[in-house]
Amino acid sequence: MTALLAASGLGKSYPGKTYPDTSHPGAGRRGERPVLSGINLSLGEGECVALLGRSGSGKSTLARLLLGLEEADAGTVRFRGAALPGLDRAGRRAFHAAVQMVLQDPLSAVNPRHSVGRILAEPLRHLTDLPSPARDARAGELLAMVGLDPASAGRLPGQLSGGQVQRVGLARALATRPALVVLDEAVSNLDAPRQVEILDRLAHLRRAHGTAFLLITHDVRLARRFADRVVVLSEGRIVDASPCRPGLALSHPAARELVDAVLPASPRMAREEAR
Repeated sequence: MTALLAASGLGKSYPGKTYPDTSHPGAGRRGERPVLSGINLSLGEGECVALLGRSGSGKSTLARLLLGLEEADAGTVRFRGAALPGLDRAGRRAFHAAVQMVLQDPLSAVNPRHSVGRILAEPLRHLTDLPSPARDARAGELLAMVGLDPASAGRLPGQLSGGQVQRVGLARALATRPALVVLDEAVSNLDAPRQVEILDRLAHLRRAHGTAFLLITHDVRLARRFADRVVVLSEGRIVDASPCRPGLALSHPAARELVDAVLPASPRMAREEAR
């Protein structure tokens, strides 16, 4: 069966520091800083995969490559079997409607001068053929879907709390009824109850609409609660992987470090996680 999104042999480097060139006094040569190497990753329709890793492991770079926001130096990304670089204009429009992303910092991802309703209508205007009245109705549906009052459509982002703006970001990502949503540390700035509430809401949407999710996080507990399987990234390489239930069978030192960093659960949470 063809995967929804698949990466094969992905590699990415960025310009590094300048080294002295001993053959030409006063000159230098710029090195390459490898960020990702040999990444093989796939997501099925309706699947949720958690990409775990410490800060600097290459998680966000991988997300940008998967979404076609940057080009890889090596390897290929395919969406439903079609390579991203080979998509024509119509194919890229369809891809951007089908694959959406939610960032860690919600305020940096929205225009502070636009109303919430306009923010939600923008992807619908560019990526769908919905007329204006239908876009407005869809914006109200999306706000209710993420637990916000539809009347919030008339407010500016600065009039909302950080958690509310993050919900607006989630609503915008869901606007085009995507097949895949990439959550790049999207709930890490929220307190624990809000994190659980939003992930549980997304899990409900996943069951209702068959949406797939790539959860990028360093938090093992969130990964276990939400994902079907966990993939661990360390120093630009995938070093471990495990299904989430009945437990995480992770053995690589980088993976165990993340597991050991989790604070002990309360007795009630421990019972829930053991189910």
